[in-house]
Amino acid sequence: MNELRHGSPVVEKTAHLLGAIAEAKHGISLSDLVEQLGVARSTVYRILNSLAAHGLVARVNGGATYQLGPRFIELARRISPGADRATMAEAAHPIMQSAADRIRESFKLSAPEGDEMLTILATQSPAEYAISVRVGSRSPKHVGASGKLALAHSSDEAIAEYCAKGLPARTAHTITDADVLMDELRRIRDDGYAEDNLESSQGLRAIAAPVFDAAGALVAAVSVPFIGDATPDRKRTIRKEVTEVADSLTQLLGGAAQKSK
Repeated sequence: MNELRHGSPVVEKTAHLLGAIAEAKHGISLSDLVEQLGVARSTVYRILNSLAAHGLVARVNGGATYQLGPRFIELARRISPGADRATMAEAAHPIMQSAADRIRESFKLSAPEGDEMLTILATQSPAEYAISVRVGSRSPKHVGASGKLALAHSSDEAIAEYCAKGLPARTAHTITDADVLMDELRRIRDDGYAEDNLESSQGLRAIAAPVFDAAGALVAAVSVPFIGDATPDRKRTIRKEVTEVADSLTQLLGGAAQKSK
């Protein structure tokens, strides 16, 4: 564990400890924290006690493992609604990377910007051959899973205005008919997720889930792009992870997670 040359050692240890707890999906024990951080057990114990006293960490179901506490979640929720995208991406990174490592797929976080979706964060799969996502890339909203999610959670007036500008094709599978797109958006709202079936790029598919802020507005979409067909079981695994990551970000922003379907 590296520490800043002119920083506070205790603050540095605390920051690393909180990061380790945040990345542990089902909690982490004192012993595992000591091993992972390379810090003396007594030091980790004292930090945990102080954080617990302030509600920043808590024992999982009163047991021997720790998770982020209610006070930490309360503070994190203040990210929304006025936070910038860099702050949201910073909060999302450890959650997305952990999911990418679990299912060995790359994850992408996109935010609506006008008639386009802007990629603001990408986490790489640890697999030897994996899709590489470029931060800063843009795509029209009717093209791909994340953009269709953004449209699906827009007002009827905004959708009609978007369609009136035309729906140019990226591939032979891009939806270019407004009525067909409207049917697709209704399905997305009902299902709670969206799919890209070769619509944005030949051979590329994706599954995306929405991120909402405290006001219930869609502020981003989490997606996993993958090449070719996936088995039904693999698609269910990807959809589950994408939805859980999106729900975690929604909760950090003070929003309400979607009910499982």
